[in-house]
Amino acid sequence: MARNFKEVFTQHGTERRGTGYYSTPPKIANYIFSRLTTINPLGKTLVDTCVGMEELSSPFLDNHFDVTGIDVTDHVGHKRSKFIKEDFIRIYENFKSQNLFSEAQLPFINSDYWIANPPYNCHEVNYIQSNKSHLKKVFDDVGVHNMYSMFISAMIDMAKEGSVIGLITLDSFLTSKAHKKLRTKILDNCIIHDILLCPTDLFLSQGADVRTCILILQKGKASEQPLIRLLNRSSNQEDFFNHIENNEFSEGKLTEILLSDQIDNQEFLIGVPEEVKLLFSCERIGQKYRCITGISTGDDKNYISKEIRKGYTVPFYKNPGSKKFFCNPNAYIVDNFLEENKNVKSFMVRNIPLLFKPGITCSSMGVEFSACYLPPNVAYGVNPNIICDKDEIWWLLSYLNSNIAKYIVRGVLIRANMVTSGYIARLPVPNFTQDERDFLTSLGKKAYNLAQKNSKEVMFVISEINTCIYSYLNIPKPVQNELDGFCQDIIKKT
Repeated sequence: MARNFKEVFTQHGTERRGTGYYSTPPKIANYIFSRLTTINPLGKTLVDTCVGMEELSSPFLDNHFDVTGIDVTDHVGHKRSKFIKEDFIRIYENFKSQNLFSEAQLPFINSDYWIANPPYNCHEVNYIQSNKSHLKKVFDDVGVHNMYSMFISAMIDMAKEGSVIGLITLDSFLTSKAHKKLRTKILDNCIIHDILLCPTDLFLSQGADVRTCILILQKGKASEQPLIRLLNRSSNQEDFFNHIENNEFSEGKLTEILLSDQIDNQEFLIGVPEEVKLLFSCERIGQKYRCITGISTGDDKNYISKEIRKGYTVPFYKNPGSKKFFCNPNAYIVDNFLEENKNVKSFMVRNIPLLFKPGITCSSMGVEFSACYLPPNVAYGVNPNIICDKDEIWWLLSYLNSNIAKYIVRGVLIRANMVTSGYIARLPVPNFTQDERDFLTSLGKKAYNLAQKNSKEVMFVISEINTCIYSYLNIPKPVQNELDGFCQDIIKKT
């Protein structure tokens, strides 16, 4: 997706968004230092794989550790670490090439600790795109989805057995399907000590509104994985640092924080109530209904019209956004779209046999999650669409617009901003009784009629839906408050 380029400079003139460099807050550096040296109190050597201005490695330097700092850019002179001006990815490539690698060439390879605040925004630079075919060979086990994931994978490979790895990094790897192989690599090769979700405003003063986490790993597998220190996302820095400074964490077994059913992708669940986890024993949307995507034109300007006109008369639903229960079509697609599918390589119509059938259309982009009625005889885009019988639509529509469904989608299945049909297909469907379904059906139809009139009273119906579903599922009041609080502050809580 194209986006406007915004320049954000450091105090030393480095353009952040071009390099992916963001300075680590001192309290984060101190926490990682404390945890790594607690886990291994006998370590003496450390490598910082993207050292920047030595913010993250500073506590180690202050305590006279032997520190090697690596960075593709010399952000500031007179470093205290043993500085290597080199691309860490290139170093890793040499490490993997047995004919090029020797321990003498990489004296830091036996370091006791590895740390990093990896580059975040490599979708905005040309590095991956320009080197994609080559990088796919280097990172053949986890893929090349972004820079931070490649750094994590490389550090795991290069660290010696027993080395402790401390990272402050984006947290999309916790749930994104694209990072399933990276999660598997972590689980197969490391002990997990900490997963702490950071507030979205942690780097806001530097021009970045990003979702990050502190991840503490240890290379190698112990006979028994210890309890993992966990922290759910706080709404602000003050609350987050209070937890850090007062050691206010929860702890969980690895088996308790993984979605490990065959249909799932080993997602990490942080702060998810037990009552919500239990729902994943139910059937999923994709096991009961067809959850699909539709048409991608490759050239919306040519094939889609904002207004109905000659040659463009088929209503097209692309993304309801934040609308619930009812939405008008986003536009009108060219009438001969099935012919274009046959003749134009970039024009793709998926699931043709299910076209024009009624169901539910769900939001795809943005933090909010919502669902609207999908009428018959319309086309739809690549957002998630659920095709189901008419007598199933309305109660399911009520459930999908409830707070518990929103929480599961945005707080469990995918913490990033793009929701695809694959994620919605794994949304659990509670075993409501027929009477419960009938009442949710009546509420769904009522909400649809109000939404069609653009009435604000639809919110009262949604509130009633939430109350009913909480009651049907025996959700305790404290958990209800937690889920409602998440949905009310979803941008910061996600």
